Amino acid sequence: MLFYLGFYHVILSRILPCYFISDFTMLFYLGFYHVILSLIILQRSVHIKVVFLKVGEIDTVKEKYQADVYIQARWREPLLDMRQKKIWREIQYGKLDEAYVVEKRRIYGHFTEKLELNEFPFDSQFLNLSLSSELGANEVDMVEDDQEISFINVACFVDEQEWSLYDFVSSIKHVTTKEFSRSKNMKYPGISFGCCADRRYGFFIWNMILIMTFISLLSFSTFAVSRALTQNRLQLSMTLMLTSVAVRFVANQNLPKISYLTYMDIFILYCIAFTFGVCMWHAIISRFESNPALQEVIDNWAFVVFVIIYLLFNFIYFTVIVCK
Repeated sequence: MLFYLGFYHVILSRILPCYFISDFTMLFYLGFYHVILSLIILQRSVHIKVVFLKVGEIDTVKEKYQADVYIQARWREPLLDMRQKKIWREIQYGKLDEAYVVEKRRIYGHFTEKLELNEFPFDSQFLNLSLSSELGANEVDMVEDDQEISFINVACFVDEQEWSLYDFVSSIKHVTTKEFSRSKNMKYPGISFGCCADRRYGFFIWNMILIMTFISLLSFSTFAVSRALTQNRLQLSMTLMLTSVAVRFVANQNLPKISYLTYMDIFILYCIAFTFGVCMWHAIISRFESNPALQEVIDNWAFVVFVIIYLLFNFIYFTVIVCK
């Protein structure tokens, strides 16, 4: 390309009059300048700024959230350094008179987010917004804008009763592939901006964990019934177990259909299993009716073992939650 531009300049200098040479010389050097820039700037950096103007309801069951987001993309454009071209997009100029094209968008809608619910209801969730380009990774590099910082408007958070929103925005660069790409090896640049929200677990402590604690503690009251009345012991234990199952169904309404256990699931399932174990023990101890003295000793020791198991689990469970 440089060869053809030089050859073009020599031919014009021989054909055209002298007073045209200076004009074509200037055009030649301008073309030379832009060609050099196009050779040097093979990959263009796009500086992204994201502002979460308003974050709405965070739906745990449907795994999505509402947000009003402002997005600004800014990239270097050497062809506009001379301030001679007028385009419909906004142009910003740096300290050295370098031109940047600015693209702005404001989006409001529902955004899907895969929630990590292993620690539910003591979990923290990152609400991410992913941006990508139709150009390949060898042409565009998407980076966070280091001159205009991304931020979030915490004061307009709608779901504050259930969540606590942190006042920061983080970004992670990534490379993606697209199904409609002509080449399987084609990589596209991307960047994700996200904010963090902590779930306020007070509701689940008072309405789930505390209720299940009371139900499982009532299992110890069945030992107060005479060992001769096995049917009464079993009746009380089964009633408590069915109540625990009902609470379990209520807890499932706050979660999507996930294939792993959450902290809440572990606690509720343990309480159900504990009540089930007490119920089975009352059925087993009835087989020792022929020896009342031995039956009393075994039953008393079983009561002590159940108390130790219950206290040990609760100690480990809440220690893990506090220390996480």
